[in-house]
Amino acid sequence: MEKNYSAAVVLLCCALVAVSSHAQQQSRIINGKPASTATYPWMASIFILGGKDSDNGGGCGGSLIAPNWVLTAAHCFLNEAGNAVADDPALLTTVTLNTDNIVDYDENWIELSAKRVVIHPDYQPDSDTSDNINDYDMALIELEKSVGITPVKLFTGALPAHLPTIVAGWGATVGDGTVTSDTLLQTQLVSVTTEACEAAHEGFITSNMFCAGSFSDTDTSDTCQGDSGGPLFVNLTQGAMQIGVTSFGGSETSNCGTPGSPGVYASIPELFSFINDNATGMTMINSLADIRALANAFDGASDIVTIPKVYVDSQNFSVTLKHTGDLNFFLATADENFTDDPNAIPSFFDDVRNVLILPQVKVGLETFNVTLRHLGDFTFAVETADPI
Repeated sequence: MEKNYSAAVVLLCCALVAVSSHAQQQSRIINGKPASTATYPWMASIFILGGKDSDNGGGCGGSLIAPNWVLTAAHCFLNEAGNAVADDPALLTTVTLNTDNIVDYDENWIELSAKRVVIHPDYQPDSDTSDNINDYDMALIELEKSVGITPVKLFTGALPAHLPTIVAGWGATVGDGTVTSDTLLQTQLVSVTTEACEAAHEGFITSNMFCAGSFSDTDTSDTCQGDSGGPLFVNLTQGAMQIGVTSFGGSETSNCGTPGSPGVYASIPELFSFINDNATGMTMINSLADIRALANAFDGASDIVTIPKVYVDSQNFSVTLKHTGDLNFFLATADENFTDDPNAIPSFFDDVRNVLILPQVKVGLETFNVTLRHLGDFTFAVETADPI
């Protein structure tokens, strides 16, 4: 156990250093990378005419959960005052599918009107009469006709903390909510504990919500204005499975992309009865057993730590670290990758603190978050290794 623990710490450190440098350079979804509807065919862009957020790119995101049903957030349909759902929202709503770009549409894009919009009956957005205007933030759009696109699956089981996830959308790419993206972007987040979620959003978290945030204190990955209603999901061997709907984030003192301020998502497992009571044709899964996340891993036989995704500036490397004993490691290989696998756990280097942060290092049956201190000459020593 002592040897495995040391190896886990070493692996985590190396991954952290490389990824942090990259994260500080990014200003996407926030910290987004290009995504495609070829990979996520069920991604939907929603425009609500005259809606509160209609100036944010496509207005809102959404996901096709059945041939004629799109899942999104209730707050996407607020009136301009923001204190009530707009009158007859279906007449104001247009859904666009099958295009990465929502300004210059792809060749086979699909645009559909809404037959009806169903808002969760317990959603109460008026702060003068509601105890929590963000609770029950979920809505359904019935399309005017069915489409021949494979829907995303829905998760109905228990949501754990420390779950690697992916979020996608056309929302703001900088923290103040300005500068939306015409093209679809994705980024990686990790679900946080209920305690951490409640501490970040005191007084606003209910059982219908959960938080997902950045992997480290230097990672700015987040959703922002215009991403509302979009999917938070994981990739399984049988395809993507959605676990949440983008609801709200930030605070009075922090913008989007602030490490330590995780975004809040409406929980599909907790609110699934609403979906099931109104829509048909969904595919449900209640297990996370087949999740495709590629964790940092230690091989005790070779004393090697493998880090599948390490960012250095604009470059992406697959890195291996060799354990030399006494919790010390040196760089064995660093091969440049030209693809960004969204299933690989990101690692980050904090050049201010001179440490490498390796989230979710697997050693046997245990998982650690590890920080490695850079000692120079590509040598690292374990600083912390916290089991999760």
